[in-house]
Amino acid sequence: MWIKRSVYFLLAILLLVSCGVNKSKSPNSTGRGSEIIVVCSKQNWNGPVGNTVRGALTQNMPGLPEAEPEFTLINIPPKDFSKFLQSHRNVLVIDIKDGNKKSKVETLRNVWSHPQRVIKVIASSDTAFFNLLAKHSEAIKELFNQNERARFSAQNALSRNLVVEKLLEDDFGIKMVISKDFYQAKKTTDFVWLRSEATTMSLGLMIYTYPYRDTALMNPAAVLAYRDKYTRRHIPGPLDGSYMAVEREAYPPVTRRILFKNMYAIETRGLWKTVGDFMGGPFVNYTIVDAPRQRIIVFDGYIYNPNKSKRNYIRQLESVIWGAEFGEPGKK
Repeated sequence: MWIKRSVYFLLAILLLVSCGVNKSKSPNSTGRGSEIIVVCSKQNWNGPVGNTVRGALTQNMPGLPEAEPEFTLINIPPKDFSKFLQSHRNVLVIDIKDGNKKSKVETLRNVWSHPQRVIKVIASSDTAFFNLLAKHSEAIKELFNQNERARFSAQNALSRNLVVEKLLEDDFGIKMVISKDFYQAKKTTDFVWLRSEATTMSLGLMIYTYPYRDTALMNPAAVLAYRDKYTRRHIPGPLDGSYMAVEREAYPPVTRRILFKNMYAIETRGLWKTVGDFMGGPFVNYTIVDAPRQRIIVFDGYIYNPNKSKRNYIRQLESVIWGAEFGEPGKK
């Protein structure tokens, strides 16, 4: 049943995307990470329409230690939506008036800049608008999420670690764009650990594989057990004997079943901790059934950035993971 729900959800996104128009030549988009400009009147923004939009798009991102909204919204009245603001990366246009004969959602790409996602919700009344948003809010969020990943992907491609990319293709059969900010910290036959280190912040990306035997391996408990197995073995803490593990008590991980590049997968978001020390932070894990190779492949990104925002770093890691492409089944 979960497979059907995932397919229906993706179909809804494709139906929205099919309305889009892509302009190839446009300037680079602007705006802060995870920011959406909402073009509508102040009357709508300060009333039930605005409350509904905020309820749909500013829910707390799951899996973070502190509350952070999925998106930051900025209201701009239509008369103030100038050429300067039109270059923003994410734009939601709300058009509610009696003269709109048909209520619908339109999506466009790269209208005034790139990468850019413009979504128009056109309705003949407030009630029609509420119905549209209730039906399409998840697909709208996913399209904005995809556009945020596109921004990070473009940044990653500016300076690539071709040595690590070749390693991933030769040894794991996957093509990924890895920026030079990441270096190889550890490698075994079934595991690789990539790190990006700054003064007070650390990003990590683990990729590991194990044979696919049966559907029990896609149970959320099994996913976490395998994560703990690999992190205890390969991700040491700063003190002797310390190691990374999943935090299960203070913040139970959140899972959902998805399709990852048309392959069955479980997405897990939660917190990690260091057994034997006090470090911790959020992680996002994609455990995927790679059926042609009869294996499970896992992409797991984690962050250490104490007392600071982590939302955009999670999206940065997601952009790397979702950029993965799998080679011919005959290869490893």
